[in-house]
Amino acid sequence: MIEQFLEFILPKETWEKIDAAIPKAERKRLLLLLCAVAFVYASFSAYDDVNKRLRIAQERNHPPTVPFETPPLPLSTKALTSEQAKTISSLAAENRLKIGKLYFARYLHKDTVMYSEAILDALKRSGLDITEDAISPDDPKQTGVMVACDNPEKLPDSALAIMDVFRKADIEITTTEMLSQARNNGAKGCILFIGPDPF
Repeated sequence: MIEQFLEFILPKETWEKIDAAIPKAERKRLLLLLCAVAFVYASFSAYDDVNKRLRIAQERNHPPTVPFETPPLPLSTKALTSEQAKTISSLAAENRLKIGKLYFARYLHKDTVMYSEAILDALKRSGLDITEDAISPDDPKQTGVMVACDNPEKLPDSALAIMDVFRKADIEITTTEMLSQARNNGAKGCILFIGPDPF
């Protein structure tokens, strides 16, 4: 069919030259080879096209999932010195019986997370029995290092002892009302709370 078509569109002189240069038997083999190459190319091209369409359809139906990553908390702007850590640890160990079981709660925020972690580590080194919690303050006045009690006006000896430890470590510590979240978690008496820095 290709040969007949070429004979029809090409001038007679041109076709005579082709006929002299490439005999009919050779032309047939050459045309069959070209047809085979074209068929293979067309098959792969069709396969590639179908594959692309399927991939696009799958992406529309199932958008790619983004792996969940917890953003790292920036480093704290506050720091506990090694001397303060040693003081807290040694004095808490000396007053371990007076302090008893310690409820340690903190507000996890970029400005206090590392600071509160250092305080917790110093207290754990003293051998205290510590229950940890993460809670939020009830209002903006509850900031810094605090002892939160059911009755801040009448502090028990255990709360006074822990406050004395922090004051001797040159860390300001205040008292506040028991925090709502701590109360909901079953806290009674007093807790040690590391809140956010003041505005």
